[in-house]
Amino acid sequence: MENLFNETVSEATLVNFMKHFADYYAESEKLSIQRLLQSPFIHADETIINVQGVDHYVWVFTDGKRAVFRMTETREAAIVHEFLGDYTGVLISDFYGGYDSARCRQQKCLVHLIRDLNNDLWNNPYDHEYEAFVTQVRNLLVPIFAAEQRYGLKKRHLSKFMTLVERFYRVNIDVSLSSCEVVAKYQKRFARYRDSLFVFLESDGIPWHNNTAENAIRHLAVQRKISGTFFKKAVPQYLLLLGVAQTCRFQGKSVLRFFLSEEVDIDAFKAVRRITRSYLIDQREDADEEN
Repeated sequence: MENLFNETVSEATLVNFMKHFADYYAESEKLSIQRLLQSPFIHADETIINVQGVDHYVWVFTDGKRAVFRMTETREAAIVHEFLGDYTGVLISDFYGGYDSARCRQQKCLVHLIRDLNNDLWNNPYDHEYEAFVTQVRNLLVPIFAAEQRYGLKKRHLSKFMTLVERFYRVNIDVSLSSCEVVAKYQKRFARYRDSLFVFLESDGIPWHNNTAENAIRHLAVQRKISGTFFKKAVPQYLLLLGVAQTCRFQGKSVLRFFLSEEVDIDAFKAVRRITRSYLIDQREDADEEN
């Protein structure tokens, strides 16, 4: 601001600016929450941030079209219950135990499961029993993912794999615990989350991964590296505006143009078509033809 426009801006001015914007766009967040709770699924994730030397947690709730952020002083999942309330859709999350007590149906992220399996495979390269178990998991998941890529998240194409899931549990999980410690660990995980690993097979349009929440919260992780710490009185305003910005990004709308429009309903805001070089060339060619 000082170099480009010769305007001196204090930290207090920036904080007041954020507060003014956050107050104005509180209605935008309210609308996003209302529509989120009407969505058939909600992704959730959390990350840690430093607030003036003290660790806090930021939570994101998103359906891929809207994003809302909340901050808590601890990792206790009370905020999840508070936010979801009587939500009747499907909560998609990682395996953090705090999500388990949510009252709605849940789909656990299979990407996290696969990542954990692979990490333990690298750490136990000579454990043939564990390698055989991972092979059984692969034989279960690969056909499912292939069908999902071909047909999409359609119940009529995916529900047939429930027979394969039941066979996997009967042969690998519903038996005595393995003497191999790492295999036994995953037997317990599969048993514990039996009702929330394959919900996407029996419901239309339910994702089997939590990548959307991780994408929504990634900007905060970048800001965390840049800033190092956050001011406590400014974090709520920052998170509200971040939710507005991420919602615009998810919907392919310019956050700057949304702010300039002075509207508050992001869903109703009409995105202006981006002017590209090819578009300008086409316009020039059309003008030449008319001439």
